[in-house]
Amino acid sequence: MANMLTIASISLETGVSKEVLRKWEERYGFPVPERDASSHRTYAQHQVLRLKLIKRLIDRGMRPSQVVPLDEEGLQSLLLAHEEAPVSAQVDTGVMAELMALLRCRDRSALTQRLKQEVGLLGLEKFVLEVMCALNVAVGQAWERGEIGIRDEHVYTEVIQNLLREELSAVSKPDGLPRILVTTPSGELHTMGLLMAEALTSLHGACCISLGAQTPLEEIPHAIRDYRADIVCLSFSAAFPRRRIPPYLKSLRAAVPQAVEIWVGGAGVAGLDRSPRGIKLMATLDQLGATLHKYRLAHQVALSRVAV
Repeated sequence: MANMLTIASISLETGVSKEVLRKWEERYGFPVPERDASSHRTYAQHQVLRLKLIKRLIDRGMRPSQVVPLDEEGLQSLLLAHEEAPVSAQVDTGVMAELMALLRCRDRSALTQRLKQEVGLLGLEKFVLEVMCALNVAVGQAWERGEIGIRDEHVYTEVIQNLLREELSAVSKPDGLPRILVTTPSGELHTMGLLMAEALTSLHGACCISLGAQTPLEEIPHAIRDYRADIVCLSFSAAFPRRRIPPYLKSLRAAVPQAVEIWVGGAGVAGLDRSPRGIKLMATLDQLGATLHKYRLAHQVALSRVAV
């Protein structure tokens, strides 16, 4: 039984829950377990890569029925077709290589200091738009290739989020306008996009009120009233089921006063065919500044009255 993994180990390695692994086995015939002396499931190491490819494609919006039955070659072809945009030419590839090397060697302190150095050199806005966006992609691809584990992804997430929160404390605008409520819907655990949006809008003079992740829909209208919000900004990661996004946004639009705008972004809405009326889709983070500028022009009188 050498080189065999328990179901707990393969779940930790791939990010696919034990319950889902069992369901796929029953429904699609993959993964294929063997049984140990105690009749517990064990898995051959070579199945890990295929599971990682499947997980990556599902995170990008594909259904299990579309990808789980495919062999590794078919998955690789699909992944190539869905490949994320290449790293911007503005990003220093040497810096990216250095940051990834620090993550791979698990030097958390050095990684934190190097990231802080980049913020100091570039400024927070360029750091978020250029370095951080590219680094998020690079970390995901390194995990996919098996160069880092989920534990390393988690360390990266903690380091980068702590850094953003520290920087936000210096640029937040409690009296800024407009007032933007930022959150994710129920079921969306990822908050990286929220922090990135909060940093960019704060730098452009807005007041951001973060509710954190997973705010129930019925609570959002109350939060708008209580915090006098002008805009609701939502982030959807690639892990959020895409089919749930349009009906969720339609329900939210109906629940929120028409005067309050709803802005949505994140990998989960990239390539979304259409959104309900009254929803602004942000394909990329760099649209936030221009969208905020247009909002101010359109609402200049109302905002000036509030400021007075």
